[in-house]
Amino acid sequence: MTNIQIPSGLLDSNVEFFSHNGEPMATHEGKVKSLFELPSNILKAIQKDLDANYSVSIALELAGFKTSSEKLKKYTVCRFGNYDNDPDYKDGQLKTVEYFNCGHRGTCPMEGIVCDHLWVNERVISPFEISMIQQLATEKTIPVIAEELKVSINTLESRKKVLFDKLGVFSRARMVSRSYELRILNPSYVHCR
Repeated sequence: MTNIQIPSGLLDSNVEFFSHNGEPMATHEGKVKSLFELPSNILKAIQKDLDANYSVSIALELAGFKTSSEKLKKYTVCRFGNYDNDPDYKDGQLKTVEYFNCGHRGTCPMEGIVCDHLWVNERVISPFEISMIQQLATEKTIPVIAEELKVSINTLESRKKVLFDKLGVFSRARMVSRSYELRILNPSYVHCR
């Protein structure tokens, strides 16, 4: 018998949030729903979590999200936008923030405030390191990457060594593989560059 992992929210009352074209969606009670189609207790839990993070609310407002519904939508996408098999809402509780590669990593002014930094082996992968990963995942040479990232070749090599240590890898190929595992890279992102 084959054991198929069913996404959270399809066969239970848990919720798995995800981003679809920048809009917060969720699987819940066997259906895909937009954020505001979810029961009010779930929306209240997200709002309570947002309200408990004053700096997040300020960052969202400074980024142009003025209404409470705009803030709630953006907060949900940034905090829980990655579709995985771990429920984001279970037993009446929101789970911890998850890493989501929204396509703006490394350039978003709200990074690390509204969304979470990527933690690997209890170390943060910085926005610059995410940019490095995106560049190193291409067929570009080290001199070309260094120029595009506006650093010297020596600096890039030094930063690459630190990055590889954080990821627990020893080669560029393994770094790419590990980056897919961590969802830093996704197939559409690499092919779009």
